[in-house]
Amino acid sequence: MFQFVVVLEYITIIGLFVECWVSLRKWSSKLHSYLFFSCVANLVYNVGFLLELRARNQETYVMALKFAYFGRIWIGLSLFLFVMEVCRIKLPMWLTGLLAGAHAAMYASILNVESNDLYYDYMKFEMQGDFPHLIHSGGILYHLQTVLTVLYILFGVGLIIITLIREHNPIAKKRYAMVTIAMSAIGVAYITYILKLIPLAHAFDVTIFGFAVGTLFLLIAIFRYKMLDAVALARNYVVDELSEGIIVVDGEGKITYCNNPAIRLFPELGKGNLSGRSAMSVIERIRFAIRCEEPLKLNDRIYTPKTNALLQNGVTVGTLYVIVDDSDHYRYLEELREQKAIADGANKAKSQFLANMSHEIRTPINAILGMDEMVLRESSEPEIRDYAEDIWTSGKTLLALVNDILDFSKVEEGKMEIIPVTYEPGQMVSDIVNMIRVRAAAKGLRFEVDLDYNIPRLLKGDEIRIKQCALNLLNNAVKYTEKGTVSLKISFRETDKDHIELEFVIKDTGVGIRPEDMEDLFSPFKRIDEKKNRSIEGTGLGITITKRLLELMGSDLNVKSEFGNGSEFSFAVIQEIMSRETVGEYAKKSDGTREKKRIYKELFHAPDARILVIDDIRMNLTVITKLLKNNQMMIDTALSGPEGIKKAEENDYDIIFIDHLMPEMDGVETLKYLKEIPESENTIYIALTANAIAGAREMYLEEGFTDYISKPVEGELLEKLIMSYLPAEKLLDTPDSV
Repeated sequence: MFQFVVVLEYITIIGLFVECWVSLRKWSSKLHSYLFFSCVANLVYNVGFLLELRARNQETYVMALKFAYFGRIWIGLSLFLFVMEVCRIKLPMWLTGLLAGAHAAMYASILNVESNDLYYDYMKFEMQGDFPHLIHSGGILYHLQTVLTVLYILFGVGLIIITLIREHNPIAKKRYAMVTIAMSAIGVAYITYILKLIPLAHAFDVTIFGFAVGTLFLLIAIFRYKMLDAVALARNYVVDELSEGIIVVDGEGKITYCNNPAIRLFPELGKGNLSGRSAMSVIERIRFAIRCEEPLKLNDRIYTPKTNALLQNGVTVGTLYVIVDDSDHYRYLEELREQKAIADGANKAKSQFLANMSHEIRTPINAILGMDEMVLRESSEPEIRDYAEDIWTSGKTLLALVNDILDFSKVEEGKMEIIPVTYEPGQMVSDIVNMIRVRAAAKGLRFEVDLDYNIPRLLKGDEIRIKQCALNLLNNAVKYTEKGTVSLKISFRETDKDHIELEFVIKDTGVGIRPEDMEDLFSPFKRIDEKKNRSIEGTGLGITITKRLLELMGSDLNVKSEFGNGSEFSFAVIQEIMSRETVGEYAKKSDGTREKKRIYKELFHAPDARILVIDDIRMNLTVITKLLKNNQMMIDTALSGPEGIKKAEENDYDIIFIDHLMPEMDGVETLKYLKEIPESENTIYIALTANAIAGAREMYLEEGFTDYISKPVEGELLEKLIMSYLPAEKLLDTPDSV
């Protein structure tokens, strides 16, 4: 008998190890937590009991007893909590905590069982045949633990039987039946041991037989009836009286559950054979509707099928299909979807047109700015340099506006970024005045500027966006004013010790705005009083972009206008103070800095270096050649991809610049051929293109280019890029900058 008990213990321990592993592996809910808690407690108890069987004296037996009770003391509570979760009954947190505290107190008394009588008030070790045995009488905590365990068993078995009776799903009923048998076996064994109902109960703890049987039936519930399976758990929580049809499909594509509304919609599912051909045809029909994004028409109603993956430990183990009745709303939603598709198509076409036009405009700007930089480099006449400086400033502003058109779709979607930098407001105002003064003078208008010279010399904010807003408003003022004055007033007020509110006020004596036209003022691509102003150029984007940019900077555009007597536009933006020194006389300051800023000195000489520039626009080749002529490199040019490939086959180049959008063979295709040329592995390939949209750099690097530079090209940036890739031995000493 002793050997049989030992073998049974080993089998039980192995079974408990399996339960622990399964519950831990499939951990996704409280059910798994309580089962794992119960299994660990049971496992510890059985290991401790096995040690008790090996004991041959009281000291060894008591040590094994303490170890066993570390598990046994929690078995009843953990099984009770497990059954509560199976039956979907929530215990109050305070009650769970109180019970856990009581069990912890009991175990504390067991740890010191030799010197207190709270758990055992008497104990004596003896051998009964091969079985070691501890004769004892229980103390107050022993009786408390006995009462709690009996209550756990009675309540647990009662609740699981009630749940079993109420359940209609045959698989779920079998699952609950297995749990009922497991709990009942443990309960019968425990009561038999407490009341000593059989002679064997006097020799050793017969509850191990109950735990062995309980472990067996829990394993059957887990593996045979998938008690811990995510699909099975989902099925337990489905309510048959929902208005939506519910169908659960397992990982193998078989239907494992459907509720009553689903059966009413698909009578094929109510015939009891969920794996039959007719049932599977229902799933195929639903999947087809989902793929086609089409509704299901059933019983003169319109239903929308939806799908959700059932996940277990991050792995998809099944699919939940929900059939929703959308009869009252679907037609409206379908019409809305069609209109949205039309609007999206029109918006995409507009954005593509703007992007293409912006790309085309950047090409001549590249030539203008490139040649203008050559004038600034080579001319020493002050008057000529002043003209060139104005061209440079205006060209850069034009480039900024083109970039805004390129990103207009982002403006419409509210995705334009505000990038704060440290800047000089005096220089910013100087740039604005230099650009507007010429236009105002050409129309015979007075342009008045009132700048508060106490504005801090250095501020932090998005200078480009602020300048763009001011220029948009000033350009409109000049366009819509035939005689009189256009004025710009810039002032500030301190909001706290680190910030100011920089205010711009633009006034004109132009045509003004009718009250009824005010609502169209901020409409993109629309100009007010179109008939009267038909001779005035412009797209109507300026005010719209200005308003949205100001909103991104936490500001707004204020408008006052009297038809026939002019308008006033104003805005204020919060800026961070970076220097307490004031602006002073902005005109003198800007005149003194511009001359110095544009004096050029090449950054390096490399007479042994050789580069190739491939571009289908001859003027672009001229610009690059002129910008780099003082660097003493050997520069070859090609007007097409095939011509560039031919030259690369005949010569060894350190760097090859390749334009992207070229006829016959574009830059990406050209690059692929160039990389196939023998002995070209050391050549650096750089994309030289007017494509400046977001993500362009990443796109070119992914295509195989080494680097990327956008047009219009700035000479200094181009030189720095070349310096970073030329071999060090080909770079001579860098000349000192002036």
